[in-house]
Amino acid sequence: MKATAMKISIFGLGYVGLVSAVCLAHEGHEIWGVDINPTKVQMLKAGKSPIIEAYVEERLAEQVRYGRLRATVDPTEAVCQSELSLICVGTPSTVHGALDLTQVEQVCKHIGTALRNYTSAPHTVVFRSTMLPGSTQHLGQLLATHSGRVLGQGVHVAYNPEFLREGTAVQDFYAPPYTVIGTTDPVAAAALQALYSFLPTPICILDVAEAELVKYACNAFHATKITFANEIGRLSQSWNIDGAKVMELLCQDTSLNISQAYLQPGFAYGGSCLPKDLRALVWKARLSNVHVPQLESLAVSNDLQIELAYQLVTQAVKGKAQTIGFLGLTFKAGTDDLRESPTVELVERLIGKGYRLLLYDENVSLDRLIGTNKEFVEQEIPHLAELLTANIDRVLQESDVVVVCRQCPQYAEALLQVPPHVSILHLEAALSGHEPGGIGPSAAKPTMRG
Repeated sequence: MKATAMKISIFGLGYVGLVSAVCLAHEGHEIWGVDINPTKVQMLKAGKSPIIEAYVEERLAEQVRYGRLRATVDPTEAVCQSELSLICVGTPSTVHGALDLTQVEQVCKHIGTALRNYTSAPHTVVFRSTMLPGSTQHLGQLLATHSGRVLGQGVHVAYNPEFLREGTAVQDFYAPPYTVIGTTDPVAAAALQALYSFLPTPICILDVAEAELVKYACNAFHATKITFANEIGRLSQSWNIDGAKVMELLCQDTSLNISQAYLQPGFAYGGSCLPKDLRALVWKARLSNVHVPQLESLAVSNDLQIELAYQLVTQAVKGKAQTIGFLGLTFKAGTDDLRESPTVELVERLIGKGYRLLLYDENVSLDRLIGTNKEFVEQEIPHLAELLTANIDRVLQESDVVVVCRQCPQYAEALLQVPPHVSILHLEAALSGHEPGGIGPSAAKPTMRG
């Protein structure tokens, strides 16, 4: 579906800006490309591409010929000729690794000044440059200051990250995994929904900071996958194994490996397999003098998650009596396995600090435990037997803070009867960064009461 033709200024004629300009012009929009480099501008005016990218040169020449794609070094001219500006200038790293927003800030000042002095028309400003959470808020205030307008009234702001890869940028523009729009401004949201209505993939409207972080999360995940594959490759080479075949088979599992499985933020991993197998793999790597820092760091990061959980619980208890109830003790739902459960580790730390605990898990009964699980309890955590109760109501009535370690219909129903003075901490949701929300069988958000 073609959107109504819009007048758009695009600041920055690098890979992102130029590809966006060419593709949007191809969709019938009137585009003004803006760049401080006069050579780039002159090349574009002549129908020549300043970058090497498949399909760009021929489409650029076509759109210049049709008069839908123009270029200028004058930001005021572009702003006055457009209703929406896309900012696609660079955000390089400083020598210390911080983000340098100098170019984006300069563009905001130019746009703001043009809006203040040369036009009274409403204008939407959309950031495409990759920026850390909090950047759009800062730049929006800069726009407001220089334009003399109130955000949401005459100037509208959104963040719209790009997912373009050099070499396949045009294909990626037309087939993104999704289109992310970060804004709370309905005018900006509506403008971008109309602009991208021709795309076949979903449009996702998020809070601005969420949209900013999505871009970084994607790139960090890509880097993580590359590094992981390379570390498996190093191990394979050292042990005379075909690492390509190993990774090929790994990727064929789209139920657990290349899937949403294990990719929800929450509590630490545990159980009888992951910790043990990771330790063994890292041990053999060291024995073989193969350095695998990513694999080595997993246990360190996992311990940090348990430490963060400890801090959340102790903050919830602060100022109250010191009885903490736990709902859920095993390393995951649907099992009675307590071996290397991060919840058990958390409980141990709290006991060591003198807190009184009451523990309930619907799957854990000391009378029913057998085999290695029973041996683990008897040898490693025999003192926990004194804290376990088969009565969930006792935990809820006698605790000052109840820590809910996982979602469970039984827990959700029981929590509805908790006395008003009791605080409830949904641990996994709190660790994932959700905002406070309701209690229920499907609740994924932390709730603090009391």
